[in-house]
Amino acid sequence: MVDFLLSGVPVLILLMAILQLSLLWMGKGAVDTAAHLAARKFARNARADFQNARQAAFLEAYRTCLERPGGSLSSVAMTTLDITRDGGGKTDRAAAGEALCVRLTHGVELIVPWVDRILYLLSPGKKVQVGDRYYLMLQSARWVTVE
Repeated sequence: MVDFLLSGVPVLILLMAILQLSLLWMGKGAVDTAAHLAARKFARNARADFQNARQAAFLEAYRTCLERPGGSLSSVAMTTLDITRDGGGKTDRAAAGEALCVRLTHGVELIVPWVDRILYLLSPGKKVQVGDRYYLMLQSARWVTVE
């Protein structure tokens, strides 16, 4: 009986870690998709009106991150969209044919009990703790050419 308990707890934690990592992997795929869709929307409209193109791209990313499996208003509130030239300083205008970097950062909540704290402590990237909720800030960048 004691052997079962001693071996059962690590196996349970391992299974829960696998579940959390698969949810995190699914969240990374959603962030990559949202960054791609936002970059496409921005590239189409940036030359005509830069600010409206930036807002439309952010709304596209916001909507995609909200509608992903596991998406919530609390995690979407941690979504940012940065548009930079040459990966450096921010820009406020774009010319046709210019390459810009669209970088999306989105908070994905760690929801599996016990494992959330372990992954939060082990994660080397950006992370946020709000109350008793743990979030990993996943990033995705896309280079676009303004049409």
